[in-house]
Amino acid sequence: MIIQGISAFFATASFSILFYLPKKYLIQSGVTGSVGWFIYLLVLKFNGDKVLANFIATLVVALTSHIMARVLKTPVTMFLIPGVIPLVPGAGMFQIVNSIINNTMSQASHYFFETMQITGAIALGIFIIDTFFRRPAKR
Repeated sequence: MIIQGISAFFATASFSILFYLPKKYLIQSGVTGSVGWFIYLLVLKFNGDKVLANFIATLVVALTSHIMARVLKTPVTMFLIPGVIPLVPGAGMFQIVNSIINNTMSQASHYFFETMQITGAIALGIFIIDTFFRRPAKR
């Protein structure tokens, strides 16, 4: 689990470089992705549900991103987008295509719905935390 957390740190930091994140924020960005992946692994170990694990991990990533953005006075997206990268269901998308190629449509259907649920859980987690941090308009 520790090795996966370290790997998630480097994957997130590397993705941050691709998004031209300033170098002084690479550590914080990597920490965001690593914490999210660690939470995902913990929830998956104790619950076994990939969708719930992604949802809770996304809540933590979004919360961490908002806190870091406030402390460092930067946009939230600088930490949020790279931080969510380890949670994106790339393996599910691969399984969908692989099942279609192998002509096992029932498996393709299973992976498709699971991947869509995970994607929805990620979007919902970001939406919920963003709603709490939204500032009311001045009147």
